[in-house]
Amino acid sequence: MSQRIYRIRRAFLVPLGVDAFLLCVLFIISMLPQGSATERLVFAIFFVPSLYVFLECLLRRVTVDGGGIVIRKLLRKKGIPWEGITHVGGLSIHNKVYLLLTTVHGFFIISSAYGGFSDLVEEIVSRVDRTRVEEEVRLQAGRSPSGIVHAALAWTAAAFMVGIILIKMLPFMA
Repeated sequence: MSQRIYRIRRAFLVPLGVDAFLLCVLFIISMLPQGSATERLVFAIFFVPSLYVFLECLLRRVTVDGGGIVIRKLLRKKGIPWEGITHVGGLSIHNKVYLLLTTVHGFFIISSAYGGFSDLVEEIVSRVDRTRVEEEVRLQAGRSPSGIVHAALAWTAAAFMVGIILIKMLPFMA
């Protein structure tokens, strides 16, 4: 049986990586002599979490094969056999969809940020006992939610940061 690997969509990863890079640039610029301690602190407070979120999203993977499902995150890995899934639930909030996989040992959440999310839902629904899957999840298998809003917001943040960088570097260009 072949295995399929699902990753966070590139349409979101690319602007998130650009945001983390631009925050790094702003942090470095704040280290120049004209930067204040408050400015350094603010850019550090934004840069460190954004770098963590980017790395977390970059390394996040869901692998599906005949034996079960493996969820990989930054420094963590959890494997769930198909028989170990006791319930598959779904939740829709605005344009985001979440799958809740309940097992004897806890629960796992998979969001619609993964590329091929509808295929992932379809695979899970086809492999888990029908009585353990909510009807809303079965309906979700055919739909593919778009994640354009989050990507657009990340690109907007990048545009603002480029503007801040240009304003900060203007004295050096003159």
